[in-house]
Amino acid sequence: MLSGALLPVFMLASGALVGAVGGRRSAVVPAALVVAVFMAERVMDPMRAEVGRALWRQVDQHLTQQLMRAMSEPAGLAHVEDPVIRDKVIQAQGGLTDMTPGQAAYYLPQVVYTWVQGLGSLVIVAAFRWWLPALLAAGYLLTFRISERHWHQVTVVLYGRTEALRRSYYLRTVALGPAPAKEVRIFGLADWLVQRYRQGWLAVMHDIWRTRREGWGRAAWATVALGSAELLAVWTVVHAGVVGHLSLARAVATVQAVLAAAVLSQYQDPHWLLSECGRALDRLDEVEEATADHRPDETASADPRPGQAVGWRPVVGGRAPASGLPARAIRFEQVGFVYPGRTERVFDHLDLEVPAGRSLAIVGENGAGKTTLVKLLCRLYDPDEGRITVDGVDLRDLRPDGPDGWHRRVAAIFQDFVQYEVSAYDNVAFGALHAANDAAAVADAISLAGADQIVSRLGAGWDTPLSRQFSSGTQLSGGEWQRLALARALFAVRAGGAGVLILDEPTAALDVRGEAEVYERFLELTQGATTIVISHRFSTVRRAQHIVVLDGGRVVEAGSHDQLLAAGGRYAVMYRLQAERFGVGGHA
Repeated sequence: MLSGALLPVFMLASGALVGAVGGRRSAVVPAALVVAVFMAERVMDPMRAEVGRALWRQVDQHLTQQLMRAMSEPAGLAHVEDPVIRDKVIQAQGGLTDMTPGQAAYYLPQVVYTWVQGLGSLVIVAAFRWWLPALLAAGYLLTFRISERHWHQVTVVLYGRTEALRRSYYLRTVALGPAPAKEVRIFGLADWLVQRYRQGWLAVMHDIWRTRREGWGRAAWATVALGSAELLAVWTVVHAGVVGHLSLARAVATVQAVLAAAVLSQYQDPHWLLSECGRALDRLDEVEEATADHRPDETASADPRPGQAVGWRPVVGGRAPASGLPARAIRFEQVGFVYPGRTERVFDHLDLEVPAGRSLAIVGENGAGKTTLVKLLCRLYDPDEGRITVDGVDLRDLRPDGPDGWHRRVAAIFQDFVQYEVSAYDNVAFGALHAANDAAAVADAISLAGADQIVSRLGAGWDTPLSRQFSSGTQLSGGEWQRLALARALFAVRAGGAGVLILDEPTAALDVRGEAEVYERFLELTQGATTIVISHRFSTVRRAQHIVVLDGGRVVEAGSHDQLLAAGGRYAVMYRLQAERFGVGGHA
């Protein structure tokens, strides 16, 4: 604001200087004022830029934290996978325009500067003729609104193509990221990725460019009208000066003010960025509102909100504590489930009992619903029909998060477990953050998972970053990553108080010897925990105390390994087919 006020002061000072020189009076005071204003502006410019940079950093950091909290606090997964919410997330980040809200904050001082400058200039003009500022302001407002409306229409088109741009940006990520780099090169995908990215991006840009070409006629007429008003204003000032109705000093200052006030008519990049910031804040509000029903301790309705994807069912937090559960059994009672946005049923009146403190193996063909069952048990989704009970308490009535929440009672290695690009220690400690400082328990979990030799080979031990993208980091093999993931789950059981251990293909990346090492100590690793194992390897499955076979959304067989073999059903067929690969005699 101070910087913006300097220009009107400069106009008055320069006018006074011209008047003093023309009238052969002392010019010391106006000259000194001109120099002082000039020097002040030179000081204010870097200060204004630094204020903008500080705002940029702080706004982006704050909004990113809000967005991370809004997306990560809800207990379920549906909102994370919902395309409507994904669109809003990228819009809230400024991902469509590559302009973050913080960049808009950077330009905020410049916008304030220009508005103060323009309004101050109009005050100088008003001192000459009261009606001139009204005439000019009308022209400024018309021109500004036309430009603003035009760019709003362009932005609406851009936002309407969010999903298409997300697809293009995904291709860009594939081409630039290290994870898919091997296949991109082996399969020669580089040119295809570049071409598809270009085609998708250009398809969106053609719509935007077409919109940009529209409406320029109105803008041209508005510019002509504004130019005429400005010419009239300048002519009025000059005429008054020539006929002697206005002093030379005031005429010089007023003409400058007429020209400087024109900044109020210009809809520039900073104005567009501020409007983008407003849209980003709106999208952030929408994300927070849409995910509010998913957060723990909320009792709001689970009905979909306006704009929410069809089939999106919130995981609403209950209030009952889950401490010490399960003590007797987990039961799936007539459970039915369909993924949001899909029509085919994964489960249809599924009944299953998981006794507490025992091991259960789940087998079935691909698509039978094994991993979905785990997601329901972890309460990442809720069933559409029936219920899941823990010691007779509906899982929906239990608190999902918190020290006494259900998630604290569950430890899981998912088939697509995360390879965190942090230290080896953190990769294990993530299993129970509340016990992360217990280094002895972390070391114990690493040893139980057979990962101690892996850690000992790392340059900085368990403080080594597990990514080659860091100068001191390293990369692990698939089997080594799986051992760390197993250690993470064991840490959650041993130090975090988890009572349910879920292993979804826990040894898929291990060789035969590594698998044997893990399962020779299976009872030791899972002692006291309710263990659920999902695996295609029957050498793993056979060690469980109880085995169920899923098919068609239901349990079709159940029993011990010996019982199921004796029954000669589907389990026996699958087991013998796999056993034949290892040798005659049916032993895997």
